[in-house]
Amino acid sequence: MMERRRVDHSYLTSFAYADATRLGARIAIYDYQQPKIDLVAEVRDALGVTQGMRALDVGTGDGRYAHAITKDGGSAIALDLSLGMLKGVGGTWTRVVADAETLPFTSASIDRIVAAHMLYHLAHPQQALAQFARVLTPEGVLIATSNTEIHLQEMRRLWDELLDDRGLNTQEPNLALMNLELPIDRLLADAGATFHHVESRLLTSSPRCDNAEALFAYAASTTAAMTTSELGYDLLTPFGDKVQALIECDGAFNITTQVILIRCTDPRSTPLQLIEDQ
Repeated sequence: MMERRRVDHSYLTSFAYADATRLGARIAIYDYQQPKIDLVAEVRDALGVTQGMRALDVGTGDGRYAHAITKDGGSAIALDLSLGMLKGVGGTWTRVVADAETLPFTSASIDRIVAAHMLYHLAHPQQALAQFARVLTPEGVLIATSNTEIHLQEMRRLWDELLDDRGLNTQEPNLALMNLELPIDRLLADAGATFHHVESRLLTSSPRCDNAEALFAYAASTTAAMTTSELGYDLLTPFGDKVQALIECDGAFNITTQVILIRCTDPRSTPLQLIEDQ
């Protein structure tokens, strides 16, 4: 079994999120969504920031949620494990380099928290949720987002076929095209153990992408591409060829995107003990 790169701090900060380049390549494919989902607007509406609120954006990435918090009159704190990511974030808000599992804030000092597409990068996401509950005020709100198991299933199927053709393990996390470290049912269970009230909804779209280069760039930005290359396999070239062939045949490559948006309120004073997976 390989080391779990997608939850390894050193790997995340030195390669995957050393800066915003790889993140940008992955975000770019959402330009092809039909219907277009404005995830920032969805998070913004669910968060409900008002003037003067202190709001924490955990795993800030390119700072889009911190920017939205500021536009709504909140005092934004952009937190990321990667100094490289924070250096690339514009704006005048506070920047903090820290681990989500050990937040450097006093209890009940934060009004709102955004944890967008970041919990699956943690070795112990339930510990981060407990930290969120600790630092939130009693009336505080946590908004978390994550990709579901059907997200990009068409691209992932092509990639898995290439893995299988070469005798590589399609169940190996580092070889998977998408981060599947945190199943949605486990995320919801962890959230329910940490907050009294948990609501969720699915945001689903069907991008129709006629740009093979955008899909190739997405694949090239992943841990899977790096890991297979280190093992001596070039999967990117045949992946790009397959995508190009599908676009030439059908006019575009149809993809499913699905994100779950989770709204958590009323933090428990003591998180419930969960039974660990056997």
